[in-house]
Amino acid sequence: MGDVFRKTIYFLEKMAREYYRKRTPWVPSDFMLREFAAQPWRSKTYIRHLSFQSIDEISKFIVSKSPRHFYYSSARYNQPEVSDMDMKGWRSSDLIFDIDADHLPECKDKVIEIKVEETGEKTSLVDDKCIERAALRALILRDILVYELGIDEKRIALEFSGNRGFHITAYLDDNDELAKSTSDVRREIVNYVKAVGLSEDTLKPWMRISVRRGRPAPILPSPHSGGARGRLARIMVLIARRRGLRKLLSRLYNYQAANVVYDEETQQLEEEARQLIGVEIDEQVTIDVSRLIRAPWSLNGKTMLPVIPLKEQQLMEFKLSFSLSPFANEEPIRIRLLTDIPPVIRILGTKLSLRRNDKPRLEAPLALYLLSKGLAVLEEGGG
Repeated sequence: MGDVFRKTIYFLEKMAREYYRKRTPWVPSDFMLREFAAQPWRSKTYIRHLSFQSIDEISKFIVSKSPRHFYYSSARYNQPEVSDMDMKGWRSSDLIFDIDADHLPECKDKVIEIKVEETGEKTSLVDDKCIERAALRALILRDILVYELGIDEKRIALEFSGNRGFHITAYLDDNDELAKSTSDVRREIVNYVKAVGLSEDTLKPWMRISVRRGRPAPILPSPHSGGARGRLARIMVLIARRRGLRKLLSRLYNYQAANVVYDEETQQLEEEARQLIGVEIDEQVTIDVSRLIRAPWSLNGKTMLPVIPLKEQQLMEFKLSFSLSPFANEEPIRIRLLTDIPPVIRILGTKLSLRRNDKPRLEAPLALYLLSKGLAVLEEGGG
């Protein structure tokens, strides 16, 4: 590794340390039963099987190591510090989901794969709009967990991953039946969420005889119904809320009113909702009962953005911007590009048109994003 690359890594590590001096990542109240892991900036190897007995221990560790990534296990163990997984003594696991924007069908052609010649490393850039589409999927998943699987909404955490998607975690009690469920049971939940095997006929509109017109007319799905029709209606509600379609929201909630009109706008919304009935999730994350997950408010070392807990309304309005970065008030940073950045991609709300070896002075969140992605290095005097 050349001096310029070492300097860049040291700089990123220093920025991470400054961040962690001000904020300790959030951990669950039962953190003493969890395994922790961290990846240092100057190593590709993870430090595994860590265990902490106090928040103060975590705080001291995170400041001293200032890791690129910091995780805790979805599982609770009798002996989380033991390296042999069979000897840890698995007790139970939370139910976790991961939604990545680059896995969405409508975003397959909006992902730019880049190989940096100087390092041989590959990375990808995903347009902001795709991440906003992933936010809608996270809202749909939350509704499935609450209204269809009966999980208390107070136990569900919604988080921006700090990179290209969202985490949804149902924090379960240690003795909860679902917490003790096996990978096979969790695979069934995955299939249910993804609507695997759902018949198109199930989603067809119910019909009634229109008194006014004397012929069959479709009935709007109700968000209060169970099953797939209820899910369809709640997806329509979420889309209508995001777009501020108040009249349409009123129709969905009062579908039995005599003056309901199943017009073209409603039909288009229903068709759009049908395409979202199955939520694209990373099934390997959900079925793994010993999965490591990013700690909220830890930095994602691929972007230098934190893992941010979100309330439902915040997720509804989610947009990528410099405001998500804890470094938004830092001085601009001069960097040198290692590759071209195509202008078709919007990053943190900004469209860039940069060429290899350009040396721009960029706002700190944007510069740190490109540095941590390995797409640029710190220019002399840049930090």
